[in-house]
Amino acid sequence: MNIKSFKVERWLNTYESDADYEMAETDVEPFTLKELLELGDFKKLEEQLLSIKLGYNNPTSGSDKLKETVASLYQHNARIENVLITTGAIEADYHVTNYLANQGDTVIAQFPAYQALYSTAEARGAKIKYWRMKPENEYKPDINELKRLIDEKTKLIVLNIPNNPTGAVISEVQLKTILKWAEEQDFYVLCDEVYHELELIKGVVPPYGRSLSKKAISVGSMSKAYGLSGLRLGWIVGPKGIVQKCWEGKDYTTISNAPLSDFLAIFALINREKIMHRNLTIARKNFKTLLEWFKEHEYFFDYIMPEVGVLCFPKLRNIPLTSEELCKIIFTEKKLLLVPGECFDMPGHLRIGFGGDSKNFNTCLSILSDYLNKNFRNK
Repeated sequence: MNIKSFKVERWLNTYESDADYEMAETDVEPFTLKELLELGDFKKLEEQLLSIKLGYNNPTSGSDKLKETVASLYQHNARIENVLITTGAIEADYHVTNYLANQGDTVIAQFPAYQALYSTAEARGAKIKYWRMKPENEYKPDINELKRLIDEKTKLIVLNIPNNPTGAVISEVQLKTILKWAEEQDFYVLCDEVYHELELIKGVVPPYGRSLSKKAISVGSMSKAYGLSGLRLGWIVGPKGIVQKCWEGKDYTTISNAPLSDFLAIFALINREKIMHRNLTIARKNFKTLLEWFKEHEYFFDYIMPEVGVLCFPKLRNIPLTSEELCKIIFTEKKLLLVPGECFDMPGHLRIGFGGDSKNFNTCLSILSDYLNKNFRNK
């Protein structure tokens, strides 16, 4: 399988280790292990952790307790046999598209999007059609345009709810309509929902796809919204047959997840309300800061603020450089890491992550502000 270079991951791996400041990350501020364990009985949890054997997880599809905990998020459409625990959401997305997408199939993907959501299917020989989220429409999904893209060879529609990098979100009515089409025309809908819990504005995120239809395959993760990317733990929730085939594929990739991650993920999901209270407090505070900052810097940006998640995708104005050139220069001179739109085949944009520590985020904005004003204001 000849798969394309993963642009955003290559960019981050090139620059991240040398960055002093960054607005490139896509997670909420990560927990320390101590912070996480303090959400419960620290001493008891510490004893349990120290007794875990560092072998393969058994079963390799994830412990029954973890799969049961994950399944409970998806109401009546998920039981243990509908869940596969993976190494992050990226492995989940890989196995689903690797299994379902074949030569000659049509796969429809939102665009712009995280490259993993379409490049695997493309490498498998599927015909990729892009359902474009347009900045002139504030990245709002046009479901009529999607309907025109569906053909008799459509095998899979890939949704990112909410979207990386734009923060746009599909409504409940739109999602139910898409799933109705899937049931009528016999294709699947992959719903990557890793930012699902991070509602900056309440009530805008639809229910999990798998909770609405058996033609939906939901992908989740302990990373983005939970601030636990170091666990490297995600999941697939879907039809039993597809989950089984993805498990067989996992035998060739990661085989098993770490028992430590399995244990900590169970604990985190049981305490998800406490975790999301902490994470939403950070995200909403930084969201407000970023909105005020953009208003002060409209000379340099056209921006559409997200309703969910911790990502924004503004377009540059009055800067005589490409977005990639700007990011390279700012990194060289200020050691501030940003992600250019070229990583998403959308030149002229920046992806800004605002989920990190609020003090550091304010520092990053000050550095960027000083640089832009010094070099490009009214020139």
